[in-house]
Amino acid sequence: MNTQQQHQGDLSDRVGQMDLLPRTIRNVRMQYRLAVHTLLPWLQQFSLWKPGVAVCEIGCAEGGVLAAFVERGTSYALGTDIQGALLTDISDPVWTSQGLDIDFTHHDVIYEDVPAAWQERFDIVLLRDVIEHLDDAHIALRNIQRLLKPGGVVVVTFPPYTSPFGGHQQLLGTKLGAIPFVHLLPWSIFSSIIKQGEEVNQEELVRLHRIRLSASDVRRAATAANLRIVDERLFALRPVFRWKYQLPIPSLEVSALRAVPGVRALAMEAAFILQRPA
Repeated sequence: MNTQQQHQGDLSDRVGQMDLLPRTIRNVRMQYRLAVHTLLPWLQQFSLWKPGVAVCEIGCAEGGVLAAFVERGTSYALGTDIQGALLTDISDPVWTSQGLDIDFTHHDVIYEDVPAAWQERFDIVLLRDVIEHLDDAHIALRNIQRLLKPGGVVVVTFPPYTSPFGGHQQLLGTKLGAIPFVHLLPWSIFSSIIKQGEEVNQEELVRLHRIRLSASDVRRAATAANLRIVDERLFALRPVFRWKYQLPIPSLEVSALRAVPGVRALAMEAAFILQRPA
């Protein structure tokens, strides 16, 4: 059974029948299926997911991850992103058309205050492939801690900078950008490679190089924000690849090897469940 047949008729396939750009449909399917097959089971493993919880996703983009949670019975769902036009033009209309109640709003978790109405409101906050783009992980997790109810959790996933494509060099759309670890060349060389790529992504690659976020950085930021590490997972092949590329790519977890030098640095994904004390 191929991937399309296996998932025929799910919520993301219904969105796929809408008059949307192929990129939007691909992103929705990737987000939705990642939530169904990876994020929700992970939370269930620790009895952290149940119908009726309140969920927030920061950097929600098209909202496919949130849609999977709402479909399964959240009491309240909030999606924030710094791309306000994306939320207004795509995310909100798509899920409203599917009968899902999700609040979407523009918000910057680093540079904008946390509204009083959001404080201590959420059981689960999702931060998927976002934290590596934020200027300060300590400020981000400190602000997210304010969103959580006592005992609430934040799920963080991201590619560490020293992983094969941690510099997001593939976004350049060049042959050199397709080479793993090219972003770890001396800055004098990599900066010239960046300048050869698509201009729209150059500034972000410079930002990622400056931040250079690691799994150890997130662990330290979590401690500073008074968040307990419930679980840490490391992947040599990311779970999202299967849904991103619509191919039977197995995820390859290497969490058991985390004590081996270099594993945390080279893993293609670091993933955490962080909990506010009850």
